[in-house]
Amino acid sequence: MKILLFGGSGQLGRELKKRFASLRFEVVSPVASEVSIEDKEQVEFLVEKIKPDIAVNCAAYTRVDDAESHRERAFKVNAEGPAHLAQSLAKIKARLIHISTDYVFDGTLGRALKESDPTYPLNVYGESKLAGEKAVLETLPDSALVVRTSSLHGQFGQNFVHTMLSLFESRDEVLVVEDQLMSPTWAGWLAEVLIDLCRVNSTGVLHASGGGMVSWYDFAREIYQISGGAETYTNLRVRPTSESEFKRPAKRPKNSALDSSNLEKVIGRSVISWQEGLRFHLNDIGKCVA
Repeated sequence: MKILLFGGSGQLGRELKKRFASLRFEVVSPVASEVSIEDKEQVEFLVEKIKPDIAVNCAAYTRVDDAESHRERAFKVNAEGPAHLAQSLAKIKARLIHISTDYVFDGTLGRALKESDPTYPLNVYGESKLAGEKAVLETLPDSALVVRTSSLHGQFGQNFVHTMLSLFESRDEVLVVEDQLMSPTWAGWLAEVLIDLCRVNSTGVLHASGGGMVSWYDFAREIYQISGGAETYTNLRVRPTSESEFKRPAKRPKNSALDSSNLEKVIGRSVISWQEGLRFHLNDIGKCVA
């Protein structure tokens, strides 16, 4: 199987490349400086040259707050880029797996969200990702799969786990929002799921996140405990705060936890819990103490 991977230098893309290396897949992952998903001609040329069986798109503009003041840039990467890729793949009748986000929802339903629930993004990032979903599914209705995930974290790149670890080591007090819920997802597990999805002909939309839901505050507390707690971080207090007190440019959903039960049916196994994923991540970076 020949795979074209966009976003191979990101935290999910790097987890994918690490796992692809041990499998009998032929993987081409262009460097963004050479082939940008924003450039239609570059994408068309590469797809025609490689002729992949399937493309996996992990490329994204993920700076949620910055997107509020860089709307055009966010849409170029998250909406126009996937559209270029889908159009090019349609010409050679290839498949596409496109990564999306829980932020396409407003989070007002008060439960884990299903694929069929109505979308209503609250910020520019979510709007741009939803536009990308629609472009992909409209262009490749019979050969595209949109995989929505939540609160991705892993050993590569910057993410909430790494931010917390840095703050724990440099501050006496860390405030974390407690009135927003989500489903933290370990990038290593998601990479394994995507490889499984490359092997099956699933289309439409699937949710793929760590099992369960948790607030950002309780997630931070778990990071604190597993990475050493009071024995490692002396005199540190991790305290809850509210969304209204912790002002940020982009509005977030109250509860964007995802229901991944349909994914379990497709891949034939249960999703791992968010706690398991966190332990795997911390173990990868040598921070799993407890």
